[in-house]
Amino acid sequence: MTNIHPASGKLKSAYAVHDFGQLLLLSGLKSKLDSANAELYSNWSVATPWTPEIRYRPRGSVSGDEAEEMLNAVRDKPDGVLRWIMRYW
Repeated sequence: MTNIHPASGKLKSAYAVHDFGQLLLLSGLKSKLDSANAELYSNWSVATPWTPEIRYRPRGSVSGDEAEEMLNAVRDKPDGVLRWIMRYW
């Protein structure tokens, strides 16, 4: 993997999204996720429904347990989504 990403033009708009499925394809990591262990795949399934719009929902529309579950899916060691992405960053 490389740290280079498109700075402008049509490709930039393809990468400037919060659609985790699209970003997974663009990163070339889909096959790695498909063959990942069950814990990572489970964490991916919990974390990826997040959208920027969730930030603007009224307080209390997401339970504390739901928020904690999503945070744990992202930061879990060794199979959290962020840790997995950073292996290829």
